[in-house]
Amino acid sequence: MSFIPVFVYIVGIAVFGVTYYIIDGMLDAILSTNVGESGIVMDLFIYLWAGILIIYLIFGGWWMIRKYNETEYRSEY
Repeated sequence: MSFIPVFVYIVGIAVFGVTYYIIDGMLDAILSTNVGESGIVMDLFIYLWAGILIIYLIFGGWWMIRKYNETEYRSEY
């Protein structure tokens, strides 16, 4: 079996992590300036972000499992 689908899945999770790290740093800098309160909008974005991550974890895992069912990953033995 090849490790490429697993590697691609883990890289996708890493991209989510790096994106969250960057966005979280920018959010802290914006909120510390007290430019404005955006409670409801920020809650919406947090829910959207969590939903996107959950969808990726579920369907990305499903994609990875289905990828191994393709003929290029089947064992000839």
